[in-house]
Amino acid sequence: MSITREKIIEIGEELVLTKGYNGFSYQDISTVLGIKNAAVHYYFPSKENLGTSIIKTNAQRFEEMVDNMESLNFDEWNQLESFMKLYLKSNRESKICLLGSLGTDVNTLSDPIHQELTKMVDRIISWMETLLQNGMKKGLFQFTLPARDQALRILALLIAGLQLARILNKSDFKTIYQSILEEITPKPQS
Repeated sequence: MSITREKIIEIGEELVLTKGYNGFSYQDISTVLGIKNAAVHYYFPSKENLGTSIIKTNAQRFEEMVDNMESLNFDEWNQLESFMKLYLKSNRESKICLLGSLGTDVNTLSDPIHQELTKMVDRIISWMETLLQNGMKKGLFQFTLPARDQALRILALLIAGLQLARILNKSDFKTIYQSILEEITPKPQS
């Protein structure tokens, strides 16, 4: 992959996370890179091409993160906490996550972008569901909902928490983060 193409994806992602998909244009990217709009169009003939590439790049990063945690023999608790720390980092940087950003624009996204986004969300939920099931069997987690519902709840809280923290106060996200962990922590036997 060319360096310019990678930079365009990186800047495009940054703009999606800070302005939203519909809040930026190729002009924003070309200005940052100091190149002409035509150069951006050379690598990504349409914004749809760029949008799907951004999602695919994030999906690949997610898969690499999962593979890395497995190769390091992270238990389910450490895997979930590592995933959630990505949201803490986004909060520190005053960003929302890709899912939350594109989710607000979902009705204006093209079918290819919507399909890639759906695949990514489905993969994350599936991974988290399995993680929660396995962690519960080992006694690392405790919850009453079915594992898929708990995964949906955790992801929804993380996504919405970032959006609320941008509106209210960045420190509010830490409360949401802690509440997720406390909710699934096994209670001591009396």
